[in-house]
Amino acid sequence: MNTRPVRKTLLIITVLLVFVLSFFFIDRSRRKDAIYEDLNIEFDLQDIEYGSDVKAMDLVRCHNGTLEIVNDPDTLALGEQTLSYILSETEERYHQKVEKTFQIAISVSDSQGPIIETKKDSITLYTGSVYDLKENILQVYDPVDGAIEDFEISSDAELSKPGTYKVQIRAKDRNGLSSETSYQLIVRNRPLSANEAFDHIFNILTQNYGYNEAAACGILANIRFESNFEPDVGGYYYGLCQWGGSRKEDLYSYCTENSLDASSLEGQLSFMEHELRNSYTGVRNYLLNVENSANGSWNAGDYFCRYYEGAASAEGRGDLAASYFN
Repeated sequence: MNTRPVRKTLLIITVLLVFVLSFFFIDRSRRKDAIYEDLNIEFDLQDIEYGSDVKAMDLVRCHNGTLEIVNDPDTLALGEQTLSYILSETEERYHQKVEKTFQIAISVSDSQGPIIETKKDSITLYTGSVYDLKENILQVYDPVDGAIEDFEISSDAELSKPGTYKVQIRAKDRNGLSSETSYQLIVRNRPLSANEAFDHIFNILTQNYGYNEAAACGILANIRFESNFEPDVGGYYYGLCQWGGSRKEDLYSYCTENSLDASSLEGQLSFMEHELRNSYTGVRNYLLNVENSANGSWNAGDYFCRYYEGAASAEGRGDLAASYFN
């Protein structure tokens, strides 16, 4: 039996089979490669804020295929991190799944320091007070990590001396970022009672400024009507003599220039004497020459009201001045 035709046929079939299989695998590989190359993802690369709620998907601008997130950023860990994404697509003809892995480097950084909140911008105390500087602190905290208990507070304040002092607060968070803020601490002399203030003003007028008792009583009567011997009282009109407008501004300017407290008896009496010596010389001369008697005190109270205070009515001021003298 001649087997040569059969062998030839088998050979041809084998060659054809090899060709078909080769075409199949080549075509399958080409299709897979084409899909692999076509898979793409674009990112919005950016620094991630510490403690923020950013997920890996938030960084994806666009993509094709099916996206799988391998890992999300750890926003509580500072520094560089690598995020991985897998894109996949199924080739329709051969039903083969094609996957492609993408990686991006992101950085987590902390740009917001501690937040320090005070109850008030300014605290006013009287000399001799006891005050804990922490009392004016509302809270110190990090927006992510919460309350900060360990912070620094410092001041040059001397509660025994009147003045305006600065209280500084500094805090540092767990990542080393620091913040600071401050508030004012104003220390004033303890307010005197009406009787104490009367005696103190009387002594300044007679011993420091050279007025006799009658003139001092005339001024004191006017101060009693205007402010009841309280220096830190009033609004538009302010102080012992209720200075208003430009005269009130002059009071503050004068005290600032002469390192005096504009809210104190001493500062305001010094300003009053400054005005009498420079802008109201006629009034000062009258007071320096008034008769040192009950009648003289009546005249001093009335005159001071009309020509220094400029009040609408002088009624009762002379009588009060005379009663002080007696």
